Amino acid sequence: MRRVLLSLALVTVASAAAAQEATNPIRHTWVVTSCERWTCAAAALIMANGEPNVIALPTGREDRPWLVLRRVEEGSIFIPEDEPFTCEVFESVTEAATKFSTMPSCHGAIVLNVPDGRAVIASTAKCASGERRRSVSH
Repeated sequence: MRRVLLSLALVTVASAAAAQEATNPIRHTWVVTSCERWTCAAAALIMANGEPNVIALPTGREDRPWLVLRRVEEGSIFIPEDEPFTCEVFESVTEAATKFSTMPSCHGAIVLNVPDGRAVIASTAKCASGERRRSVSH
């Protein structure tokens, strides 16, 4: 009888631990990578195969004219240290707008409301000394 109770207790503990692991939600975030050519951004869109969580954005810069914004599982992607762009994720457009209004213009920031309902600011990670943001006219 003791063995049965012990076995039952172990099964209960094991199943509770398994249920806890199974119910931890996957957390997502947004990351940005820059492209030197349109073919790089277009390839990212093609590989996404219509996935709404991959977005190509123009930067207005000559050296890195395209950004690819992706929704990924947190901790699942490596971004090279020399990537000149970064993004910050906010729960609302209001939070993003507040942050955007305090950023120096040399970051060339772009505010975007993304498909999962959050907001993202994509910008250069650092301002070069004396760098001015170039205006782009269409």
